[in-house]
Amino acid sequence: MQFCPKCGGMMIPVKKDGKEVLRCTKCGYEKEMDNKAKKAYEIKESKGKSNKVLTTSIVSDKSGRKRDEDEWEQEREEYYKEIGLELLRDELEGSEENDED
Repeated sequence: MQFCPKCGGMMIPVKKDGKEVLRCTKCGYEKEMDNKAKKAYEIKESKGKSNKVLTTSIVSDKSGRKRDEDEWEQEREEYYKEIGLELLRDELEGSEENDED
């Protein structure tokens, strides 16, 4: 890996006018690649079928993400418990305010 002599940024290989050059990512400084740099950096262009993003079967398989009835029932119970506690809390707070009057 090489760094820019002007600003210290990282130099990356690019093609310019049919030549391979190293370009600074920060300031844009360019210098031609010598044989040593060409061996260290290999510029490859991929023009194959493998441009698709591969995913796991869990992400791409919708049937694997379905919830079973037990999970739905548990979620319903938790929801109704939470609502019941809020109603009970509101009722108790309301009765305390009436007792103070």
